[in-house]
Amino acid sequence: MRFKVLLLALLLVPLAITVGWPADQGQIREQIQQQKIVLGQLPRDVRMAIGEPTKITKIRTYWASTEDWVYGEGKEAISFTFQEGRLTRITEGERAAVD
Repeated sequence: MRFKVLLLALLLVPLAITVGWPADQGQIREQIQQQKIVLGQLPRDVRMAIGEPTKITKIRTYWASTEDWVYGEGKEAISFTFQEGRLTRITEGERAAVD
């Protein structure tokens, strides 16, 4: 039984590190200012830098695919827009929560 618990713990620790928790808006802004999040990045790079978004909206058309990732809500919201798998826009405030 102890072996199973130890094995389970060893498997879950790397998973928890990989998934990460959502960062607060201050940490997100700091990452942007330090240029750890820059336009052109892949979604996985943004996720590794600041964690899981609060909300993801996906739009696919015949010509393009777009994903909007929103962190936080209301005036504190920060939105990251990915087009064709690359970060193309960063929006802050109420507009981020609506987009």
